[in-house]
Amino acid sequence: MQKQKILVVGAGFAGAVIARELADNGNYEIDIIDSRNHIAGNCYDPYDTGKKLRIHQYGPHIFHTNDQSIVDYLSRFTKWIPYQHKVEALVDGIGYVPLPINITTINRLYNKNFTQEQQMREFLDKVKTKHKKVDNARTASENIFGQELVELFFARYTKKMWDLDLEQLPASIVARLPIRYDNSTGYFNDKFQAMPQQGYIQLFENLLNHPDIHISLNTHFDKAMETQYNHVFNSMAIDEFYDYEFGKLPYRSIKYQHENQEKIGQKVPTVNFTDISAITRFTDWRLYPGCGTDKSDILLTYEQPCSYEDNNNERYYPVKTVDNVPQKIYKQYETLSLKNKKMTFIGRCGQYRYLDMHQVIANSRMLSKQYFCS
Repeated sequence: MQKQKILVVGAGFAGAVIARELADNGNYEIDIIDSRNHIAGNCYDPYDTGKKLRIHQYGPHIFHTNDQSIVDYLSRFTKWIPYQHKVEALVDGIGYVPLPINITTINRLYNKNFTQEQQMREFLDKVKTKHKKVDNARTASENIFGQELVELFFARYTKKMWDLDLEQLPASIVARLPIRYDNSTGYFNDKFQAMPQQGYIQLFENLLNHPDIHISLNTHFDKAMETQYNHVFNSMAIDEFYDYEFGKLPYRSIKYQHENQEKIGQKVPTVNFTDISAITRFTDWRLYPGCGTDKSDILLTYEQPCSYEDNNNERYYPVKTVDNVPQKIYKQYETLSLKNKKMTFIGRCGQYRYLDMHQVIANSRMLSKQYFCS
């Protein structure tokens, strides 16, 4: 039986997992194209031999999940270095404090000497705002932390990150804000947290190492390609594909600035800035496992959010708002796309969804199974 020809647009997790799932099925010949000059999408992490550092070119990517099936799946292609991610915030006049907010954070900010969980809970109960109507990220977060803590740690950061006020964002984003009632400093709550032992590039090389998978880099998608394939899995921006027929979907992007340092005072790899500057955070690559060595240079990467139009159309984060305007625009594109039975849109840009790595993998495996059954 002749194999079906499949085109996958994008060599990040969304496309690579679909390609591998189809290839393992045995009935498909898969071509992957990517407009960039590398595989691994935004997980691309080349090793700089001069600096002796592995640098995540599109910002730090820490793998974390509670889904053991995803861990088992990726473990076919990489070994792991266990890693519990830690973040601090730099507060004017105070210095570095743990983030998520924990007992140490409160003690440093308010000159307290709390040692027990009950003290922390009682303090937050006193400072929280108690909004009766929770209809946006401002009211949802103030119901947990109160106005002062929300303004310091979340409102300014949100304005820089999204160019929106907390009032304009849905309450659902607060579900992503972890909170600690003790002195624990781990950023994520997931059972499995780790980094690929030899980096994400090697993981992707192994993932895509199959005789039925063929990769072409520096290659842009053209609509004429559709006629050459039985099906296309497309991770490009869905509004761009349809020539912005219903308007542009808003995305945020990030500009990265690298600076060498002689010394630095923080002890964790990621530091958030709570001020009103344009910078949201920096990353110290030495402190990520598998990224640096004891003799490596100190290289800090600063992140400045911006519109994707101001960053070579690099789309990173879909913007969702309380008024649902972007969501409604996307729904029009999604409805239109469902009429094309030869194409499936995938990934953050194709599905206009914020997806962590494990969610992208789970979603791509699901889409592959759906295609098998179609």
